[in-house]
Formats: sequence, structure tokens, C-alpha cells
Amino acid sequence: MPELPYALIYGKKESAKMEVRMKGGRMIKKILLLLLAFYAFGAIYMNNVSLVQAGSVYYYLPYLTTISGAEVYCMVSNFATDDITTTTFTVMARADAQASQTAKSFPAIYNVGKGRTQLLTFKGQYVYVDDGNQAVDLTSETGTAAAYGGTLKFSNSGSNINCKTLLVTCFQGNTTPKRNIVGYVCEDDSTSGPGNTKNVIGY
Repeated sequence: MPELPYALIYGKKESAKMEVRMKGGRMIKKILLLLLAFYAFGAIYMNNVSLVQAGSVYYYLPYLTTISGAEVYCMVSNFATDDITTTTFTVMARADAQASQTAKSFPAIYNVGKGRTQLLTFKGQYVYVDDGNQAVDLTSETGTAAAYGGTLKFSNSGSNINCKTLLVTCFQGNTTPKRNIVGYVCEDDSTSGPGNTKNVIGY
């Protein structure tokens, strides 16, 4: 049986009221759907923002030494499109006592720029940059320890710094050729690793 118009059932005035209510209900539904769409867009946007926050790359160097002739040379190459804005080194362990694990900052002029390569030399109780400029004094951190290990940390305000764009390779000794260092690890806080997680790479 066909549905009768509201006007025949309730009268013209009641019919008009019903139409207004129905239109109002439809409008509320549209507004709710629009708000849900904005909420979903905002969630996606905020998720993307979280992926482009400042990033850091950590190189864990388990074997460094203060012994003369056993200095360690590390070449740092920045393949990223952003400059490194902060560089620190932290002695995490030492042979003769418990390390204080206090981060020591490099002067800003020694941060590796985008598309640049830099040489770091761990010699005695100091870290030198390029042509022998003293960057970090580790005297209070290494003490008289012959061997120590630490973390080299690079940070920037961009989104593309990771173990694949900020590369480090290390050699030891004053022989020719120098000995390759093995056993160090790179870790980052990016999402460029397997399954969109961070990278952890051993060398």
C-alpha cells in the first residue's frame, strides 16, 4: 500500500512541522559527518607531523683507547638534505671505573653540514675535528682508563636523518693502511627501517 503524504495524515500545519524536523535531522547528520571527516583528517595530519619532528642518529663505539698510537679515526658523511645542528659524545663505559655518562657537546662550528664529510679523531683524551682542531675534552670522562666506549650522537631539525643518510666508518692506528674498526652499531629514531620502524645496523 503506498505511503500517504504527511499532509493527509496530520494536516498541513503538522506536515510542515514534520518536514522542518526531518530537514533539521538531516542537517545535523551532515554536520556530524563533516566533523568526523575533519577529525579523521586532523588525526592523519598529526600523525604525519609526528614523523617529521627532529631526528637523531646514534653510533655506539664500544672500543676506543687513550693509548698512544691506537687513535681511532671516524669519517662522517652527511648524505641528508639538512645540516646537523647538534653533535655530542658520551663516554658510556670505561675500563678503570664506572663512567659518569655525561654528554659532551661539540662546538656548533663542527656540526656536519648537508653534503659534507668530516674527520673525527679520538686521540688520547680528546676528540679532534678535521685538521686537528680540538672539539671535545674527555679528560674528566675517561680519567686514566686505557680503554673506553661511548655514544656519538647527531641531531637535526629535519626528517631525513637516519643511519642511511648519516654514515660513519672508523679506522684505528697509525699504520698504513689503518685497521678497520668493527663491532660498532648505528641506531636512529626514524621510521625508515623495516616495517616503518627505526634502523639498528651493526658494522
